[in-house]
Amino acid sequence: MQILNYWKPIIISLVIFYGSVTSGQNLNKIPIFNIPHMDKIIHMLLYFILSVTLLASFIRKDKYKKIDQKIITFVWVVSYGLLMEVFQYYFTQTRSAEIYDSLANTAGCIFAVLFYPYINKYQLQKIL
Repeated sequence: MQILNYWKPIIISLVIFYGSVTSGQNLNKIPIFNIPHMDKIIHMLLYFILSVTLLASFIRKDKYKKIDQKIITFVWVVSYGLLMEVFQYYFTQTRSAEIYDSLANTAGCIFAVLFYPYINKYQLQKIL
């Protein structure tokens, strides 16, 4: 079944979805270093991981050209990030949509697309 080739990006997408629509109070229970704008760093990291796993899944299938894989990944991940911000705005009462979250999501995706050749060279995508 083809969808099983994309199980990692699907799981990460579900984690992002849960984090996007759950109450912010539930997420603040997890103590993380007291770093300013830590939430933006987490946004970048999650969307970086989502992008890398999606690219790795595309490469395993070898269905598209490399540039097409990157374009599809970029459009898909950035659109998903925007959709999560829309969900936060319209469907949650404890979360709010922020343009800076969308920018952090996009930055994570851009870093993944740009650095994926190096990640692939050192087989680091197997960790993700």
